[in-house]
Amino acid sequence: MTSSSSATANYRWTRASDGALAGVCKGLADALGIETWILRVIWLIAVLWFGTGILFYLILAVCLPRVDRLDQALDRKLLGVCARIAKRYRIEVGLVRTGFVLLALITFGVAILGYGLCYFLVPKADESASRSKSAGVF
Repeated sequence: MTSSSSATANYRWTRASDGALAGVCKGLADALGIETWILRVIWLIAVLWFGTGILFYLILAVCLPRVDRLDQALDRKLLGVCARIAKRYRIEVGLVRTGFVLLALITFGVAILGYGLCYFLVPKADESASRSKSAGVF
């Protein structure tokens, strides 16, 4: 088993590969341990309530990795900042990406500046490991 497959073996928040549209409802229902139809009804109510369900579904469809492609979940997307944060703090990358997109929408894009800063400030996973090893030499 490679390090990338062991890192993605414990993913909970994923999209299903055999879902009705993008697999969001089925994947989240599996993660929450509820029936898929319950989540689809909740999503339908959110769609009918000012259309917010459509936006949130699209965000989740883009941000959550598919269960059959977990080996690619930490692949670099836009600068790879979310993948770096997910690796460094051991958070699921789908949650990090979803959080960033929601934050960018709430702050009207100001979070994009923070994202750019994180590119320079958040070290890569292998960089932080090599720094901690070299710090132990002294």
